[in-house]
Amino acid sequence: MTDPLLAQVQETLSASRWLRPGERVVLGVSGGPDSVALFHLFVALHRRNPFGALRVVHVDHQLRPDAHDDAAFVESLGRRWNVPVTVISRNVRQEARAHGWSLEDAARRLRYAAFEEIAERYSAARIVLAHTADDQAETVMMRMVRGAGMTGLAAIPPARPLGASLVIRPLLQVWRREILSYLRRHRLAYREDATNTDHRFLRNRVRGHLLPLLERDYNPNIKQLLHQLAEQCRTDMAFLHGAARRHWKRLAKPRAEGGWRLQLAGLRRLPESVQWQLIRWALQDAPGAPVGFEFRHWVQVRRVVADRSSPARVDLPGGAWVERRAGDVVVHPIEPDFSLRPSTLSRYTVRLS
Repeated sequence: MTDPLLAQVQETLSASRWLRPGERVVLGVSGGPDSVALFHLFVALHRRNPFGALRVVHVDHQLRPDAHDDAAFVESLGRRWNVPVTVISRNVRQEARAHGWSLEDAARRLRYAAFEEIAERYSAARIVLAHTADDQAETVMMRMVRGAGMTGLAAIPPARPLGASLVIRPLLQVWRREILSYLRRHRLAYREDATNTDHRFLRNRVRGHLLPLLERDYNPNIKQLLHQLAEQCRTDMAFLHGAARRHWKRLAKPRAEGGWRLQLAGLRRLPESVQWQLIRWALQDAPGAPVGFEFRHWVQVRRVVADRSSPARVDLPGGAWVERRAGDVVVHPIEPDFSLRPSTLSRYTVRLS
């Protein structure tokens, strides 16, 4: 008899057409409950309908004295189920200090750089991650607290490009309670991360304090509603992106010295939401790519576009800038962070098993 969670994941993959026969797959496995369930599910799927190859990547952030035990646990999973494991160690604290990032942000950046590198090394078309519906609700709440707009509230996408691969999240509609039930049914062990209770991290405060408070005193369905909000925002963003792409082809021209110029008169005739989308793409130097600018930055850029009496240039994070020049808006994109490009993996400690 098919496990209900396995059937749900299989249906998600089938409906989305995320996996095709012969494609190689990289799984991100931390050793926590969500990723162990993901690992077990994909081993079962691979045995039923084999894809090209399956490989696990574990990133050791060196944030806890016992972090190497998590790596050893993931390696033992690989041996038990005959799946190769790559362990990558990186000093997150050191990188956070060097770049001025928070620990959360540094850990996330380094994880994705590792996933991209290993996928590229093994020609994996898919990178599979274990984000759940709870992660989605927490992310929406975190973004709300920080003042995000619709783009930010769309939160974690079910799928997105990363380098030459596609990141997919087949558990994004699955709640953590369902994950724990699956682990109990199959008697699967997992690791508990002590930092998950460290309230220095915003996500932990949202998970451990804010959401329980809202569930208890305001709305017991708050997490479902936050998850629903993310889906609604993604639907609206898809429409906005479609409209913006048509105008991008008409208004955006590449500059020989880098960046883009957008025709000012045409830009001014568009709704503000489309204007900002075009400028966001130009700032990232790739239409559709994610970019971390906030609404307050758009307020500054809007003055450059709309108000002839305002300063003609605004400087933005990451070395980016926007300038009104003659009949154009000139956009210089954020400077690439070369320290996190896949070619720099030699700075990692890599262990294969």
